[in-house]
Amino acid sequence: MRIVSIGLIAFMAVVAAQTTTSPPRTITATGTATVSAKPDQAMVDIGVTTQATTASDASTQNATLTTSVITAMQVVLGQGATIQTIDYSLNPVYSTGNNPTIIGYQVSNVVEATLTDLTLIGKVIDVSIAAGANRVNGIRFGLQNQDPVQAQALKQAAASALSQAKSIAAGLGVGTGNILRATEGVTSAPVPVVVGVAAAAPSTPIETGPIQVQGTVTVEVAIQ
Repeated sequence: MRIVSIGLIAFMAVVAAQTTTSPPRTITATGTATVSAKPDQAMVDIGVTTQATTASDASTQNATLTTSVITAMQVVLGQGATIQTIDYSLNPVYSTGNNPTIIGYQVSNVVEATLTDLTLIGKVIDVSIAAGANRVNGIRFGLQNQDPVQAQALKQAAASALSQAKSIAAGLGVGTGNILRATEGVTSAPVPVVVGVAAAAPSTPIETGPIQVQGTVTVEVAIQ
């Protein structure tokens, strides 16, 4: 005689019912929002490029000039200023023609100064050029604390996403239920400013651009 447990049969029936249950009907919508903020921080990249017959001479000349540039920056920004090397390279220089040969070496050293007083940007550039800098790679504006702006952008993006989901539901003749899932993303797009080394001027004028922080939120809501 074959005996089958009633409890086992009931358990298998529940499992079968669960595996055949269709997934919940949902609506997915994405909202974006952009918030502008006035920058309160700037990163200025200034470089020194030197060339000499030997690598040692090129390096020594570069070190001397770069030290002078950093000292000049510190006079303007203070001894505790954030100044760091972000790029250093030494490369051979070749002659032109069918059989190029090494005729010298070029050394490049780029330092980045971080400023919180944006009125000093032009002065930092001026004193650096006077001290021997011959490259201004650019200026990037930013925020010392981006969290509040990000929170505002995400809040507005979330409201937009939920509003779109409800609009889609209304168009389909259904209602919306609980929010089942939400994902977010934030991008920051400062407006770059590039400054070239030009002829001597009373002062290098710098105009700060706005910081654009964009928040993106995608929500998945249940259909009622």
